[in-house]
Amino acid sequence: MRNDPAMDPYIKYYDLESGVLDFRKVGRSYGFPDMYKDVDHERVYHVEEALSRLESDAARIYHRIKKDHESGKYKFSLSRGERNILRKFLFVMRYRSHKFWSKYTGTIDNYDFNDRDMLVEFLKERSITDLRQVWLLNLEVILRTEIDADKEWLETIGREMFPADANMYVFHMSESYVAFCEPESPEDEFILTDNGFGIFEGPVIFDTANFKSTGADGSLPRLQDSPYTEFHKLAPLSPRLILILRSNFLRGGPLWEKRREFFRQWKAWPEGDSLLQDLPINPPDVRYWLLPGGRSKPVHTLDDEFTFEIYKVKTKQVHVLNTLMLQEAVRSITWVSDESLVRSVKAFLGNPSFMLHVSLGVFPEFTSFMALRYQKQRLLSIWDKPYPTEEMRPLEEFNKMNERLRKSEHLQPYYKLGMLALSINLPRQIIYSSYQAEHLNSTAMIPFKRCY
Repeated sequence: MRNDPAMDPYIKYYDLESGVLDFRKVGRSYGFPDMYKDVDHERVYHVEEALSRLESDAARIYHRIKKDHESGKYKFSLSRGERNILRKFLFVMRYRSHKFWSKYTGTIDNYDFNDRDMLVEFLKERSITDLRQVWLLNLEVILRTEIDADKEWLETIGREMFPADANMYVFHMSESYVAFCEPESPEDEFILTDNGFGIFEGPVIFDTANFKSTGADGSLPRLQDSPYTEFHKLAPLSPRLILILRSNFLRGGPLWEKRREFFRQWKAWPEGDSLLQDLPINPPDVRYWLLPGGRSKPVHTLDDEFTFEIYKVKTKQVHVLNTLMLQEAVRSITWVSDESLVRSVKAFLGNPSFMLHVSLGVFPEFTSFMALRYQKQRLLSIWDKPYPTEEMRPLEEFNKMNERLRKSEHLQPYYKLGMLALSINLPRQIIYSSYQAEHLNSTAMIPFKRCY
């Protein structure tokens, strides 16, 4: 029933844009109205209808897992077909997030990603003029293409999707294994964010030595697209259960160590280690329904049985997982236990791996990052206040302060170089050295690496 509170319950909802902490309905809190509407198709909601079917299948599997977990079971089984549905659902949830959806909302003239040349060619081949049609096409192909055991789906995906996104989807479906975790302590829980099913953990390289735009023309400097490595992908299923996709390259055993060494020799292995390397998870046990016979490898079928164990994680590891969620949250944060949230926010703010390097503060893409960090820090002072709390919009304050600072003649050398780093703790006074700015203006910058 549409108005049944059990089907659409109230949750604690912290709006990161407005700074208001309040209660909201789950259905009202997440989702973008008409984001799938394809005006060029006779059935304008055809993509949304296909997504609804996938969501229904994934929900059925999720509720079975949840029931087993809540009954005290720490092992459960899924068929290969069911595992494939979960993996596909996680990718679709990520692909329909604002990050990917907004990528295709402009025009090819202002499309500024490193796959632009590939996209121009794809648009020409398919006679597509609206970038949103690319996103809808990709989504529709993913939703209607079953992940079959014979891997014929790979041909369909490669033939019909935009190649860059097709490669990302194939990588998601094949280059990691599924695991489940719960907090060891009954006092801990996982938080949920608006983009919680699209967050990854791994090294991200911000190269401050090579700019996309130096800012010498008076505009703000811009970084090149940042290469990254996905060691883990996260999907909180409930406050007490999280699904994790761990990269196959973190598997144990001589085969995977040999592969890692190969990539290290070719300088293709990331320099940073995983923050979740010590997470006690392993691949599921697999029971194959068709015996290999004379083959050296097992025969895959959709009925193969995967047995998963729900691994217990310590408080420190829960804090790292929640820190990853807090770091990447852009619209909202929700939770159940106030005490667990406060501990996680403090861990997030105190973790040096998640602090912004001073040389990145000038780049416009990090202005919102700093404002969001301040907004998340503010949770510590309002979580126990009456709901709804008052508004606070730090991004607007950051933009006003930026404008005032850019008009200061004493700070022009900083902007010419691109080294003006703003303080996260508004409205603390910022003191700059003109001599240092002139000196840095003639000094080469070094690449900076941050893991998240």
